[in-house]
Amino acid sequence: MHSRNLIAGGALMMLAACATTSAPHPLTGSEWQLAAIDTSGSTTTLTPALQARHTLTFGDEGALTLQLDCNRGRASWTAGRPRDGAGAIDIGPIASTRALCPEPSFGNQMATALSEAQTYVLTMDRRELVIETGTLRFTFAAAE
Repeated sequence: MHSRNLIAGGALMMLAACATTSAPHPLTGSEWQLAAIDTSGSTTTLTPALQARHTLTFGDEGALTLQLDCNRGRASWTAGRPRDGAGAIDIGPIASTRALCPEPSFGNQMATALSEAQTYVLTMDRRELVIETGTLRFTFAAAE
């Protein structure tokens, strides 16, 4: 009986050693401030005050929290592991509050366009994140 328990215990230890846990996605737990928006060859660069009012936070289990100027938003996200810093990204429909924010505001642009996100680029030093939709490029800086 003792030898059977020993064998069963050894088999369980071997199975446990084979189990793998995947590392969290590099975006998980990161927070970003919108630094610039590129549209058809034109770039709008945000001031530091505007950057702080336009943010993304990638949470666990695919939860995305957004600060859309004076509004708040939530969505889901999934992304492929980056290869050479780039990967595919999908951001679900963004549910947000609808207060009228004073101009200039880029919250509505973020809420509308980010749900069309296709690809992302994360720099090696993880200081910059670029998300591209079919028509816009959002450049985010890592939040301090």
